[in-house]
Amino acid sequence: MAKTSLRKAQADRPGHYVGETLNQVRHGQGKYVFNNTFFAYEGDWLEGVKHGKGKLSMRDGGYYQGDFVNGEITGKGERLWSNGNVYVGEFENGELNGSGQMKYADSRRYTGQWCDNKYEGKGTLHSGEGDIYTGHFHLHKRHGDGEQVWSDGRRYEGGWVASKPHGHGTMKYADGSEYEGQYYHGQRQGQGTYTHISGISYSGLWIQNEIPPEEFASGMAFVGSTEIEISQGESFSIELAVLHPSGNVMEGDTGRMLEAQVGLLSVPKGDKSCKIKNEDIGGTTFKTPFGEVKETNIAEVTRNPRLGEYEEMSEKNESPETVSDEKDRGASRAGYDYITLPTPAPTSPIHRTHCGHASWVNVCIPANRPDDPQKAFPGHDMIEQTLESEDDESDLVEEAKPKAKKKGKNSPATTRKERSATPDSSFQDREKWKKEGPRAERDKDLLKYAAPGTYVIKISDVTDPKFFDSNLEPIYMKLNILKIKKSSNKYLLPKSPVSSRKAG
Repeated sequence: MAKTSLRKAQADRPGHYVGETLNQVRHGQGKYVFNNTFFAYEGDWLEGVKHGKGKLSMRDGGYYQGDFVNGEITGKGERLWSNGNVYVGEFENGELNGSGQMKYADSRRYTGQWCDNKYEGKGTLHSGEGDIYTGHFHLHKRHGDGEQVWSDGRRYEGGWVASKPHGHGTMKYADGSEYEGQYYHGQRQGQGTYTHISGISYSGLWIQNEIPPEEFASGMAFVGSTEIEISQGESFSIELAVLHPSGNVMEGDTGRMLEAQVGLLSVPKGDKSCKIKNEDIGGTTFKTPFGEVKETNIAEVTRNPRLGEYEEMSEKNESPETVSDEKDRGASRAGYDYITLPTPAPTSPIHRTHCGHASWVNVCIPANRPDDPQKAFPGHDMIEQTLESEDDESDLVEEAKPKAKKKGKNSPATTRKERSATPDSSFQDREKWKKEGPRAERDKDLLKYAAPGTYVIKISDVTDPKFFDSNLEPIYMKLNILKIKKSSNKYLLPKSPVSSRKAG
């Protein structure tokens, strides 16, 4: 026991070697403690120098284990530092050179090319916090072409200088937005295109990571007048442009989300068919420069009736199939033939800009008549349109009913009681069409649309998320819906189309 302890003690002495020799020179397997007792080597020897496979241990707990060539750490091996860093890869003269992987104690990890203990060439660096860079390195920094993925979802691919984006590159942001263009030491600088997640895009100059203030859209404006007039049942169009501070259209503005809101402001004074009870007004409202309005909706229509169409059809003097003989046909009221107005269909209030423009084409304000009166919109359900209740014909508006004519010698029955007393039902139907058909059907058809009155249209920028944390200010226009005028037995619409009726 004493001899073993003595041998071990002798082996740990500075400058002491235990192992194979050749001609009294360390050769083969053996262990040597250097005079600097910080180091100790155990492994292969060749003519007195470390050569082959071996392990160089350090007193602080670190070590190198791997290839040795002529006494130097050269080849492939594993290096452990006392701080916990571990490198596995290629060495040259004791330095990290070639391919290898370094695992840092703080969870970072680099795999790739090395030169003189620094990242050099192609490699992949994991930050330990989820960030990953794959590309070229120089002097331990990201340099050249490479791709960086951040843990927050950002991704950059392009040029790098001193670990910062430089030159041409593409950045995809976590929210889905994207920039492609020039960088200068980590900042967007020069020409570039930014496409926002909303779809808005900007192409132009960048200075110190920002768009110059003069390149931002300054606002919106309607194309044409801010006040238009139409007749009830007639469709209209809204067109607007996004403006540059210079006043020109921002043709590069595409994808901005704009919302059209419509609200009732007032109804014609003295209109008995359009009475609104102020105490009943509730629900969604929004403020405008003209006052607070009650919100309603917009709808699409398939066509826009024009005066010429009505006048042309009115000359035909058609009546239902029940009117079969020329005598009855001639007795019907002249001057009008019923044309069905298109039924409004729901449409999205949100449209996107394209090349600096946005439009709602061929739309109208429909009559919204839910079963629950509390959900009614002013100007629609809360407008009291007096209906005739004597018969079971609730669709006939009082205003549309013909005035009773004085009974003449050759006049047909003109009152409901007289017609209902007529035993000939076909005769009764013919007389009903002659006296009430065109007007009653027309007024019933008009109930599909908003009642006459003044409405406010509000266009808001609702881009979400906001384009560079800002939205454009809303704009407003007035829409006056007029009653259809009646001349004789015709229902007349204005002669000119909506686009040419805009007020100055």
